Amino acid sequence: MFLASRSRVLVYKKNIDMRFGIERLSFLVKEEMGEDVNYGDLFLFLGFNRKRLKGLFFDGSGLLLMTKRMEKKRFMSVNDLSRFSLTRSELKLILHGSVLRDYAPSKRISS
Repeated sequence: MFLASRSRVLVYKKNIDMRFGIERLSFLVKEEMGEDVNYGDLFLFLGFNRKRLKGLFFDGSGLLLMTKRMEKKRFMSVNDLSRFSLTRSELKLILHGSVLRDYAPSKRISS
């Protein structure tokens, strides 16, 4: 992966219009997420139908805009994510169409 070890993977918690480009996504990062787009973190955005995902990343010389379109599956909903950031292993799972779930520990029934 192209991310530095200190880079975070941050998810925008609302679905977006996938016609948004670098300028509009940068605005969302700064104004709504309260983050600096030029720091080196990866920002992920999901479309309304969850078949497309966009990533915005500053590589040190400029902004990269990446898009992935699922052919058969859909990406998980941003509402399914309980937190704002992802680990690298979670990112790989999501890019392959997996769904992340938070499991609550099972309660023991005392007899």
